[in-house]
Amino acid sequence: MNTIACESLASQDGGGAVPRSVFETLIDFSRALHEAGLPVTPGKLIDLGRCFAHIPITERDAFHAACRATLVSRREDMPRFDAVFAQFWEAAPRARKNTPDGAEDDNETESGRPRRAHPHVMPSAGQDDDGRAPRPSCDAAWSPDEVLATRDLGDLSDADIARARRFIRELAAALANARGRRYAARRNGRRPDLRRLLRRRAIDDGLCPLPYRARRINKTRLVLLCDVSGSMQRYSAFLIELMYALRRALSTLQVAVFSTQLTLITDLLRSQGVAGSLKQVAQRVHDWAGGTNIGGCLREFNERHGPHLLNRHSVVILLSDGWDCGEAGVLRDQMRHLRQRAGTLIWLNPLLGAPGYQPLTKGMQTALPFLDHFLPAHNLRSLSQLVRTLQA
Repeated sequence: MNTIACESLASQDGGGAVPRSVFETLIDFSRALHEAGLPVTPGKLIDLGRCFAHIPITERDAFHAACRATLVSRREDMPRFDAVFAQFWEAAPRARKNTPDGAEDDNETESGRPRRAHPHVMPSAGQDDDGRAPRPSCDAAWSPDEVLATRDLGDLSDADIARARRFIRELAAALANARGRRYAARRNGRRPDLRRLLRRRAIDDGLCPLPYRARRINKTRLVLLCDVSGSMQRYSAFLIELMYALRRALSTLQVAVFSTQLTLITDLLRSQGVAGSLKQVAQRVHDWAGGTNIGGCLREFNERHGPHLLNRHSVVILLSDGWDCGEAGVLRDQMRHLRQRAGTLIWLNPLLGAPGYQPLTKGMQTALPFLDHFLPAHNLRSLSQLVRTLQA
């Protein structure tokens, strides 16, 4: 969520009836929903702001109904939304202090200073949570995750890598739980299953609950081929994190690294912890940060592993900058064989996100005609684009 969303919300208040600080708190609420696995887009938040011109915002039921109608897209997400709503907006009351005459004072602390309102309680109209005029800016706009998502993967420090692990795990989980095109019976589905209902009615004329259906969860069958040559060395720490996280989320994932030769390392990623996996990979892969022979490595993969790893449902992802010292003819032939066996062929290039980049290297020029997707892989946000591509 950003400042533009906050300003767009404020423009919906129908002449200033709702203070800007309320909208800032709504942005905090949207982040709480996001942390609970319920993403809220700026468009949904703006739609909620438009509701404030038609509902009494101070009435709990009306406010809850407006939030639920605009921020929730799926029927099965409603119980989780209600739980987050209750935790965020209906927090336990603040401790009170007895005044000298025996009455309880909600507005002062023991030191006599005005008590600050609970950060999740909506302030009264015309004031922010300290009783002052609304702040002129939206302090809730900045997020360290947003900055991290746009930082180049080769420039991540050890601390950034540690913070990025959660982001990578979320991407891996999204890949592991991609929704298929076919439907299956689900108790918490969002679409009525009319065919099952008619079958039940043909057997029993009595009343029966309405059955629902939802899209099946497909386990994506991925083959990940990572370039670990010298030109990709600055991304090596991130590559290990990515391969380990994907292997933990996708039991069917197959991972191979290549430089001058190809090495299948799927079994090495089953150990506990990234450090243990890295140590084992270093012992087996002797050409890490060496030269690059993409065509020769793909030939080894196609001959030794392709027949039993690939089918028409497989998704093959090559992660490389395209610098190749091998023969273009060999690479062309192997890309053609890979294209014939795999269902989807994706090339991720860390250089593609650089301004003005053109795929002019010999390796990229040779491979491009055989690709389904040619995508950047220079930051975490570009990897989220990969997830959307695979789920499309």
